[in-house]
Amino acid sequence: MVASVRRVWMALAVAWWLPATCCASAGPGFDHTLWDALTERYVHEGAVDYAGLAADRARLDRYVGSLAAADPATFSTDADRLAFWLNAYNACVVRGVLDAGRPRSVKDVPGFFDRIRYRVAGADRTLNEIEHAGRALDDWRMHFGLVCASESCPSLRAEAYQPDWLAPQLAEQARRFLADPQRGLRLEGGTLRVSTLFKWYARDFVSGRLTAERLVTALEPFLDATVVAAVRRRRMRIAFLPYDWSLNAATPKELDRP
Repeated sequence: MVASVRRVWMALAVAWWLPATCCASAGPGFDHTLWDALTERYVHEGAVDYAGLAADRARLDRYVGSLAAADPATFSTDADRLAFWLNAYNACVVRGVLDAGRPRSVKDVPGFFDRIRYRVAGADRTLNEIEHAGRALDDWRMHFGLVCASESCPSLRAEAYQPDWLAPQLAEQARRFLADPQRGLRLEGGTLRVSTLFKWYARDFVSGRLTAERLVTALEPFLDATVVAAVRRRRMRIAFLPYDWSLNAATPKELDRP
């Protein structure tokens, strides 16, 4: 019910950077209904019920299998294409976790990101290559939608990304992540501490050297105004938060919540 209400809100929301062609129907997109149903059932406030997904493996495999024949070049808009690559990445990550027997961390799985391959859009691709295909669309908001099955990642949504409301979905992801002082961003005296993903992908967010002021300027639409004011009021150094690679698995207590 909550996810359904959120989808209605997202469909009506007016968001930043929504391309003028995003709602046009010039060509076919991709059906993410199955992934939408799986995430709604097995994702709880960003934590993933991997045991439940393992028991429902046939549906997950059916969705991942459907990615093989897709041709994003034929999709109507970049929103269609970006939603496709985001969902493909997240679904393949989940499948990779199940294939590895639900490890404590994906870092314990050799080649998890750069050697294991999935058939997506007519080619056998690693997770890094799927991510690269999304990054080629030149929209850094995607980093708030990609989930590497780890605690310090942005949270996995309990719904699929959809082209018609992709902008508000990613805006919500960005705000939630950046408001989290343990994972996203926090001020400590004269230091702006941010997620390591801003170090890994600095060139996606700013041109030139990564500084606190440049990063906050880029992220301003998604930040609390007090953070923006603080960084502009004084020169701050930038530092990176520890990255927790523990699996983003739901605990029994979380699964018991109504």
